[in-house]
Amino acid sequence: MLGLDHAGTFPSVNINFGRPFLLVLGISLGSSLWAADDSTAAGTPPATPLSPEPAIELPTIQVTKTRVHEIDVTITKLDKLIAREKKKVKSSELDKALNNSKLAQTAAIFGGNSAAHLSAVAASRVSLLETERAVLEAMKRPSTLQGLAMLEAELEQLRTTRRNLDNATR
Repeated sequence: MLGLDHAGTFPSVNINFGRPFLLVLGISLGSSLWAADDSTAAGTPPATPLSPEPAIELPTIQVTKTRVHEIDVTITKLDKLIAREKKKVKSSELDKALNNSKLAQTAAIFGGNSAAHLSAVAASRVSLLETERAVLEAMKRPSTLQGLAMLEAELEQLRTTRRNLDNATR
């Protein structure tokens, strides 16, 4: 007997012959099409572009480790200054006694300031230092050269304002 089962039919086999056949057929046709494309491409001259335009050159910004490291060092110094100035925001008892508002008004001719004024100046300096720190963080990754120049100008303006904070008469 030829392997017939008890019903008299051939047993079913779960081998899918279609997929391997299609794979072999696709590979053979694809390779013949590539060979045909190579022969026709060699016979025709290459197409020239309609209007050759020069390539656009974008401005480059070099983000180097040394520049970022210098900014990090400056930020660390600013953090120390911020911590020092935050201590000056709240006046101590000694400061209140020495820089009494009544005494500061009478000694204004000598350039004395009250403890409340000194506290307000320290608070302003802290806010300027924190803004300067934010600008330095933004300078680490500028988007354009113009943006970097604007950040540097803003940084210089903040530093000038902070230096002139004590001398309001200038």
